Amino acid sequence: MSVLINETAPNVAVDTLTAALERSARSGAHLWIAEKDGDAAEVTLASVLERASRVAGNLRARGFARGDRAVVMLPTSEEWLAAFFGVLLAGGVAVPVGPNLAFGGMDRYAATVRAILDDAGAHFLLSNAAVEPWIGALGAIDLVRVDRLDEAPATLLPSSSASDPAVIQYTSGTTGAPKGVVLSHRALLTNAFMIGERAAMSPRDVGVSWLPLFHDMGLVGALLTALAFQYPLVMMPVESFLLQPRRWLQWIARKRATMSVAPNFAYQLAVDRIAPRHLEGLDLSAWRCAFNGAEAVREKTVNGFTERFSAIGFNGAAFQPVYGMAENSLAATFPREGAPLAIRDGVMSVGTPLAGVSVAIVSGEIHLRSPSLMDGYFRNDEATAAVLSDGWLRTGDLGFVRDGELHVTGRAKELIIKRGRNYAPDDFERIAVETARGKVLRAAAFGAPNDRAGTEDLILVLETRPNTTHEHDLLSREVSGAINAALGIAPDRMLMVAPRTIERTTSGKLRRGALRARYLDGALG
Repeated sequence: MSVLINETAPNVAVDTLTAALERSARSGAHLWIAEKDGDAAEVTLASVLERASRVAGNLRARGFARGDRAVVMLPTSEEWLAAFFGVLLAGGVAVPVGPNLAFGGMDRYAATVRAILDDAGAHFLLSNAAVEPWIGALGAIDLVRVDRLDEAPATLLPSSSASDPAVIQYTSGTTGAPKGVVLSHRALLTNAFMIGERAAMSPRDVGVSWLPLFHDMGLVGALLTALAFQYPLVMMPVESFLLQPRRWLQWIARKRATMSVAPNFAYQLAVDRIAPRHLEGLDLSAWRCAFNGAEAVREKTVNGFTERFSAIGFNGAAFQPVYGMAENSLAATFPREGAPLAIRDGVMSVGTPLAGVSVAIVSGEIHLRSPSLMDGYFRNDEATAAVLSDGWLRTGDLGFVRDGELHVTGRAKELIIKRGRNYAPDDFERIAVETARGKVLRAAAFGAPNDRAGTEDLILVLETRPNTTHEHDLLSREVSGAINAALGIAPDRMLMVAPRTIERTTSGKLRRGALRARYLDGALG
């Protein structure tokens, strides 16, 4: 068994998120909210605190009690910040979920949100006018319109302790059996300070992020590190980047940003889709930390990005491949300061443990011990016991240690990681079978590497009875639309196969790994 241990205690200046917000508000710190190509609106943390206090007062007036859960469903905006911190100021637990980014309609997405509301036991939803037509599909829920709150009556807000739950992170949308990662104030802030210590963050830094705030990398890696180290952060809506990747680099250049964080696919998308004319006048020379994580870091992408953008000042030494997961709040390992990129046995190093973190390789699987681990999965003792034991987290990832650094080689678990987000294969399989209404006998989903796109392809295999090509095309469009509506992504490839093609174990479980191997060998067509 290989073990890496960092015995340095993390230096945490404050231990609750509400205290961190109040500290930043007093310092005069600010953020920017960027919209497309226009100017970014400056938002002071003092303003966020004032609006969040109003949200908290309204929640308390509606009967919201300490420890209650509230779902926050808003796009990246000052309203999101007010809602999130308002829940915390009211003594509650925030459950961030994405606004409806699916293009296939709201019906299935409403079912996804309903499943999360039910699992979290949340009776409050903080959102805006966009959700009102669908409120009936969400059950017995108290909708708090953050965009039109009245002045709340004066009330004494409860104080939180470091050990109180602050966030329940649902790592992928699901209408099946959602698992909520429970994270305390202390765990989240400890992780933010651990990241900042390794990256030498300070108020002199400037960040840019388009990552959604309902995702652990956007919440902790961008927003909470900015809060902890009081540096200004440009917050872009995720769709602004996805529609026009150039905007990401343009904001970095415009603000002389020193750091940004994104999954590997984003760097590849920038290489593939930013035209030379959009680089005119840009200067990326201030960018000193380009964190790359949440999915496999690909050498082709790192080299391609460096080659493409070095002409406008990007220094390839800024790249920092990192490793973590929601169950550890976010980050577990980072490169050593100033360390060059290292590739061993064809695998990119993701560095060494952050302060207080230990890494062990047990039968090829990565185990973690960390001061920022989750409390467990919300009201799911069985799932918690399967991954947490004696203070160690079984990550489900595979890897090895070489020259004192961690290298991640794959997964023992069957998660599909696409564009930095985790998806359970049975979500896709269940939606396909339900949508097809008897036309699909069995479905299996898995991820397959796509070096060109810098992420994984989502492959969906459907067992159908012999049909015409026309019927298969109609079925493919129907299933793809339903999945996109529910989960916000569509299969990259859908294969129609004969009955009994998808193998099962003797206990009836799908053999997705064997199916994936056949696909990669070209044996599935």
